[in-house]
Amino acid sequence: MGTTSLPMTIPEILTTGTIDPAFETAWISRGSPPGVAPAPIPALSAMVASSLPQMQSALAASRPSSVIETEHTVLLSTGFRSRVLVCSRTGTATATAKAPVILLFHGGGGCLGFPELELPLARRLAADLDAVVVLPSYRLAPQHPFPAGVQDAWAAVQLLRPDPDTTLPIPPHADPAGGFMVGGSSSGANMAGVLARLARDERLHPALTGQVLVCGAWLDPGRVPEACASRYLSREQNAEAPVLTQGFVGEFLAAYRPDEESALWAPLSNPREGDTGLGVGGLPPGYFQVCGMDVNRDDGLIYERALREEAGVATRMDLYGGWPHCFWDAYPELEMSERRAEDYVKGVRWLLGQRKGSG
Repeated sequence: MGTTSLPMTIPEILTTGTIDPAFETAWISRGSPPGVAPAPIPALSAMVASSLPQMQSALAASRPSSVIETEHTVLLSTGFRSRVLVCSRTGTATATAKAPVILLFHGGGGCLGFPELELPLARRLAADLDAVVVLPSYRLAPQHPFPAGVQDAWAAVQLLRPDPDTTLPIPPHADPAGGFMVGGSSSGANMAGVLARLARDERLHPALTGQVLVCGAWLDPGRVPEACASRYLSREQNAEAPVLTQGFVGEFLAAYRPDEESALWAPLSNPREGDTGLGVGGLPPGYFQVCGMDVNRDDGLIYERALREEAGVATRMDLYGGWPHCFWDAYPELEMSERRAEDYVKGVRWLLGQRKGSG
C-alpha cells in the first residue's frame, strides 16, 4: 500500500519488492504478461502515436465542467514547435489571485508518448488546487536522441520567466510567484529532476518551489556513487518485474542514447565540481512516488534521502510496496490506482504548503 513510512534498512527496502496480492491477482487474471517491449521501439512509438485520437476523444468526453483546457503551438528557443496543453479551473480568476504554475512532462522513455498522458492528473490539480498546469510536448528519440527532449523541456520552463522571447498562453491569474513546480512520470520525472538542477545552476527566476517526481531515475547504472551503491538494488531485484523489465529499459536507452557522463541524463551520478555528496544542495522540496517492484525504485529512495539528509530539503514520499512501475497506467481499474491519484494531489498540496511555510 502507499505509505509515508520509509524503509530504512536494506532488508526493509528489499521487502518492498515482494508482489502485492491485489496486484498479483489482477496480473494473473491477464495471463501474467511480462514487462517486455511488445515491439521494437520505433514500431512501439508509432503504435502509441496512433492511439492519440482515441485518447483525445475519451478525454474530451470525460472533461469535468470545472476545468478549462486549451491547446497551443509554441515555438521554443530550440526551434521545436511544442504542442502545449494548458489546464486550469473555471471561474476562479481574480485580479489578485496567484494560481501556482506546474509543468508536467509525460513519460515514455524519451521515445514515445504525448502530453495527454498527464492530463487526468492535471485536471485534478486544476480542480482541487486551483493550479494552472502546463503540459508541453518535446522531441522524441530515436529521431531526436538525447539531449533534444531535455533541451526542449528546459526551453519550456524558461517560458515562465518575466521576459521570455516567446510568451506562453496561460490564464492571467497564473503566477509562478504563487508556486512554480516541475514534475513528471518515469522518463518525465527524470526530466523534471534534471530541470530542477538546471534551474538551480542557471539561477532561474522566478525560482522553482517544488519538484513532483514519479517513478523516475537519476543515476546512471554504470556510474553509481560509492556512497549509495549498497542501496542501489532494484535494478537487479526487479529486473524481471511486470510492466517494465530491465531489458525493456535497455531498449529505450538504446534508442534514447544518453551520455552517461552528462548531468542532463543522470544528475545524481554527475554532481557539480566542488559539490558534496550527490550534489543536491539548493534544490527545491520534492514529492516522490515510488513503486517497490520497479527497477527505478532505488533511484527514488536514494534521491529522497539525499535531499532530506544531505541538504536538509523538505521531502514527502508515497511508496507502493509490491506494485510495479507506473502500475496505474496498465491497471487503471484497480483501487490502488485511484488511491495513488489521490495521494498525488495531496503530495502537490503539501509542496504548495512548503512554499507558504517558507515565505
